[in-house]
Formats: sequence, C-alpha cells, structure tokens
Amino acid sequence: MLEFISKLLSLNVALAGKAKGISLYNDAMALCSDKKYRDALPLLVEAAELGDVEAMAHLGGMHMLGQGTAENPKKALPWLERAAQTGHIGAMGTLGMLLATGKGGVTRDMERAVYLMQQAAKHGDEQSSRMLSMIEKGEGMFATGKRNRSQYMPAISRTKK
Repeated sequence: MLEFISKLLSLNVALAGKAKGISLYNDAMALCSDKKYRDALPLLVEAAELGDVEAMAHLGGMHMLGQGTAENPKKALPWLERAAQTGHIGAMGTLGMLLATGKGGVTRDMERAVYLMQQAAKHGDEQSSRMLSMIEKGEGMFATGKRNRSQYMPAISRTKK
C-alpha cells in the first residue's frame, strides 16, 4: 500500500510539473508575440527544464537567433537536440540547418543535417525543403565550387531512399 501511495504521489508531482511547464510556455509565447524576448527567456528556460518540448525547441531557436539573449548557436544545440530526439519537427529542421551551416562554430555534420531536414521536410517543413534544395543544387553558401559541392552530395545520396 505504501508503494502505491508513493507512486501516486510521484505521478502527481510529474503532472504538476508538466502543467507548470505548459503554463510557463504559454506565458512566454504571449511575451514573444509582443517581441518581449528578454522577458520570455527565463520562462522558456524553466519550462524547458520541466520537460516542455515546445519550450526546448523555441529556446534553442532564440539562442540561435539571438532573441532576448546574445546569439549563441552552441547554447542552442543541446535544446534543439533534446526537442529533436522527441520527434519535434521544427527542432529537427532547425537542428539540421544548424548542423549544415556550422553557424557560430557548431561542428558541421552534413549527413546528419540532411537526414534531419529530410525528416522535417516530409512533415511539411518548408525551410528544410528549401535548404535541401540549395544543398542539392549547390546554391547559396553551398556554392563554393564544384569540389566543395561534391562533398555534400554523398550525404544526400546516402539519405535518399
């Protein structure tokens, strides 16, 4: 009986944490819609630490773009990773783009980047579709010459199935 009560209390604490995370995320999004990113940031951090996946993804994006904080793609990386691991489509696409560009000193990983963006594109992420097209056509930052362009093609070929 004591074990049952203990499990019930643990479940209650987990649900309360989840509810608090959702509430914090919603409050943060209201602030973001008013472009009050600096005020939203601590709410997103707390919500993400409570396990809110949407908060993790949004927090990663804010660190990557420098919204409410200094631009810091390396700080964005773990939040995007955690959200992407849950299957969050936006986080997968953003993480893929970060890995493809190597923004802010993040180590480039084209094979993983292409895979993540393909998964996001399959679920309608237009930015991922555009980035994949740029990689395949050797446009934009990927147009640094045929020699360099060819280094990206194997990543696309290996992940297309």
